[in-house]
Amino acid sequence: FKPGMTSSTKGSKSIIVAAVDEDDVDDAEDEDDIVARQKEERLQARIQEQGIRVVNAFENYAFDYGMRVGDKLVAIDDVPITPGTTVEGVRNKLRGEPGTLVSISFERDGVQGVQTITMPRSVVRVRDVKLATMLGSPKDGIGYIQLSGFASETGREMRAAIRYLQRVAEDASDGTQSLQGLVLDMRGNPGGLLTSAVDVASLLVPKGSDIVSAKGRGFPGVLYRSRVDPILDPSTKLAVLVNRNTASAAEIVSGAIQDLDVGVIVGADRTFGKGLVQNVEELPFKSALKFTVAKYYTPSGRCIQGIQYKEGGGLREEDGKYKEERIAKKDRGVFYTTNGRVVRDGGGVEADFKVEVPKASALEITLLRSGVLADFASEWSKKHELTNNFNVDEDTYRAFQTFVTERQKEGDLEL
Repeated sequence: FKPGMTSSTKGSKSIIVAAVDEDDVDDAEDEDDIVARQKEERLQARIQEQGIRVVNAFENYAFDYGMRVGDKLVAIDDVPITPGTTVEGVRNKLRGEPGTLVSISFERDGVQGVQTITMPRSVVRVRDVKLATMLGSPKDGIGYIQLSGFASETGREMRAAIRYLQRVAEDASDGTQSLQGLVLDMRGNPGGLLTSAVDVASLLVPKGSDIVSAKGRGFPGVLYRSRVDPILDPSTKLAVLVNRNTASAAEIVSGAIQDLDVGVIVGADRTFGKGLVQNVEELPFKSALKFTVAKYYTPSGRCIQGIQYKEGGGLREEDGKYKEERIAKKDRGVFYTTNGRVVRDGGGVEADFKVEVPKASALEITLLRSGVLADFASEWSKKHELTNNFNVDEDTYRAFQTFVTERQKEGDLEL
């Protein structure tokens, strides 16, 4: 190495940078090895500088006490968070008996010094309605609701979300029109409670409509029917977004909307296809047995279950196991909606309007995996303040391009 070494400090690590010539490279470590090692050192330093950060701050809890996404945790109950502290260790320190207090110290990009809050521990209930907003101009009257699951309060959350969107649409039009359209996004919704699915469907379908039934061998037939007037006006256009990971209770709602012709299902193909009723019986040693007792059926009478399970048989051990097979397209039965449209059973709910899933480019995947988007957001927040009307303008986009280019020159990002 030649004279003229410089050092810079980031976080708790010092990075040594030296200029090298080909003649100075030792046989045991060529130039490529040195570049790779320096790149790894910079990466490790950046990871330690980033520390453990907040990825979600729940409303009515941490958010209301002042924490925000991106905050870097510094200490919990005055116990410092060191480079060796794991996420699991932080989680264990934060957890405790409901009602007890926990002190959290953190740093925020763009704000000088360490902030500390003290908040009571409590049982956190995650909302299933993740977002309720208007698409485009509120005057257009098109609402959007993202529904991620079906817990005990989902019906109440959905009712409040629809009412909110209706008020926004009415205010934007000076009372001349209400909600013109609603997009219900259930992509990736794994389902949940059957009763909550019935509650949500009842907000959308006509009173007295069948929503779902359950039938099984040795299982008393059950029929769930809407007993209340829907809060969504029949003139409001309804579109439901689904994908392959839309399952169970989410399929019950999608199937009822489709069979009763109160909306259209939009997606790439079919939903997951989980239409089984299962009971859970407790067993000794803190274990339990989950077993199937019936199948779900949509208002048209079709079953959305996509896999058939059969009991095996034979002298060999492998033949005695239960076998599963996906229902073939030729074996799917034909059913009809209220207005006479053809729908089929076996394999989930098929989209009425099919849209191909957009494929991410190699550049998008690289940017997402590298974490450069979050890093730029942190840097941006040091000089700017995020508002409700934020949009990415040309200056912000060019600043991001410059940021990525600098990372690329430093060898921290390969595009």
